[in-house]
Amino acid sequence: MIGLTRKNFMASLASTLGLGAVLSSAGGLSANALSEATAISDFSKAQDEAVSLLREYIKIDTTNPPGNETRGAIYLAKILNDNGIEAKTFETAPGRSCVYARLKGNGKKKAVVLLNHIDVVPAKAEDWKHNPFGGEIIDDEIWGRGTIDMKGTGIAELETMLMLKRSGKVLDRDLIFLATPDEEGGGGNGAAWFAKNKADLVKDAEFLFNEGAFIDTADDGKPRYCGVAVSEKSVLWLSLKTKGEAGHASMPMPDSSVNRLVRALNKVVENPPKPTVLPPVREYFKRISPTVPEPLKQAFLNIDEAVKKPEIYQDILKDKYMSSMLRNTISATVLKAGYKTNVIPAEAVAELDCRLLPGVSKESFISSVKDTIKDNNVEVDVLTWDHSDASPYDTDCFKAITKVMDKDMPGVPVVPMVMPWFTDSHWFRDLGICSYGFAPVRIDKTHLASMHGKDERIPVAVYKEGVKIFYNVINELCAEKQSP
Repeated sequence: MIGLTRKNFMASLASTLGLGAVLSSAGGLSANALSEATAISDFSKAQDEAVSLLREYIKIDTTNPPGNETRGAIYLAKILNDNGIEAKTFETAPGRSCVYARLKGNGKKKAVVLLNHIDVVPAKAEDWKHNPFGGEIIDDEIWGRGTIDMKGTGIAELETMLMLKRSGKVLDRDLIFLATPDEEGGGGNGAAWFAKNKADLVKDAEFLFNEGAFIDTADDGKPRYCGVAVSEKSVLWLSLKTKGEAGHASMPMPDSSVNRLVRALNKVVENPPKPTVLPPVREYFKRISPTVPEPLKQAFLNIDEAVKKPEIYQDILKDKYMSSMLRNTISATVLKAGYKTNVIPAEAVAELDCRLLPGVSKESFISSVKDTIKDNNVEVDVLTWDHSDASPYDTDCFKAITKVMDKDMPGVPVVPMVMPWFTDSHWFRDLGICSYGFAPVRIDKTHLASMHGKDERIPVAVYKEGVKIFYNVINELCAEKQSP
């Protein structure tokens, strides 16, 4: 339906809804009929279009590195322009571009940004069952790199703008579509570039939607809760460096660089950071407590006390995703030492991937690491530091999500979450925009594992459901409210 005019769209919609008589007798839809038609539309054509657009988008290889996201940007911009929504592209680096478009409202309320990234992580075709850039539908699932992270969400955002444009609805808020490159590389040539060079284009925005949390789903396909990421952990990468005398390995040195490093790492591993329960995390566990059996149900209702009980806390830690919200984490990922088996090296280095809860400073955490190691001869240096603040969840935006989910998925709680990974949202939180990670699709453990893994895919029915929910949320938040 690319390029479909509003007149043709409404004619098609009227036919679907049996409103042809209204069109033929009145020469068009009245305001009331238009409102009714929009309200009861079955979304089927828009959902089919979204699937088609996503499949074509997947075929555009935007693997980062190197990115080449300009090709994806041109694709998205053309769809918007062909449908009467002016889209601009901004080159951020050779072969890399952003897409910016705005659907105007009446200005009564501040704008909403629909953020997504164009790049995807690498995929080795030989590791996949099907072509990672084929965009094929196999066994009723859309296959390809980016279906979950995050071309699928990007197209859902795009389709929402197209539907609102075609409907002719008056919006209380401008709706901004923003697609950026380089998220998988840290955002330096993408969201960070935009926040630095084009911040004026979003200065009137109050809320932002981006990737983040999903509808957590059991293996039987039943949704357990709908996550909304209100924050992410800050990223702190550290290096631990030790030095000592070099020598022949036939004559051991107790304080060699390697031995000293091993002792330091052992202390870090054996003494992980203690749990800290933040307000949104407390709310998360409280709201999902009805979805888990005893004794976890009672533990989740009073998570502050539960984490103080070793046996319960260890049980919670078995869920790596869930428990990541309860503590700062440290993962040893890189070890460098030596060049020959029979030579004791003069230097040894380890790299640590640390993820810090919102509100934890770089300085205080490094101090805690040094206190744990208790060895002044171990040098601790910062490799990377990207901090993230939290967005409030008592907002009109969060309430709109909750209202729609209560209607579309009754009984499925909407919960605030702190994500263990990093997204581009933090660049916009720094601009004062309340940012949420919200991808309303049912994701079980199998499909979640395919994100950044092999065989990334999403069921067609699940994706279509997500497109409808996302539209309903944006419509609830942005469409003009009629006076009673």
